[in-house]
Amino acid sequence: MTWCERLWPITGTGRSRPVDPRLGRTRPPAPTSGTARPPAAHPGDQSAHLEEQAILCAVCKARITDQRQATAIDGHHEHAFFNPAGIAFEIRCFRAAPGAIPRGGATAAFTWFPGYRWRFVQCALCRTHLGWLFTGADSFHGLIASLLR
Repeated sequence: MTWCERLWPITGTGRSRPVDPRLGRTRPPAPTSGTARPPAAHPGDQSAHLEEQAILCAVCKARITDQRQATAIDGHHEHAFFNPAGIAFEIRCFRAAPGAIPRGGATAAFTWFPGYRWRFVQCALCRTHLGWLFTGADSFHGLIASLLR
């Protein structure tokens, strides 16, 4: 078992295949139900409360961030990547995530966003690995979609 497999246990359908470097490091995110950001509300729209919807840790239900913090990086809110061990991650990008605490030193090794360094982030309550804090000219959180509710 590699160090990556110890940090990110494989769950669900099994091991992902490593990405072919000729195809690039990203792929379009798979359609998912319930994880996409709702459309922006218009003034007076009854769905305005959706923009304030809390984003919770799937493990302990602690508040991590909310929809108002959603941001687009390289033109997309959602991204899909493989780590060096070939494990696939679908992430959602947020400007801030007060319920996610950074751990470890920042590194540029294997970064998914050129010009950014990353650190692990964990749920402040249960310490589940929720994703990464990326820092560069600005900063944002890349949170693992399957670990958010």
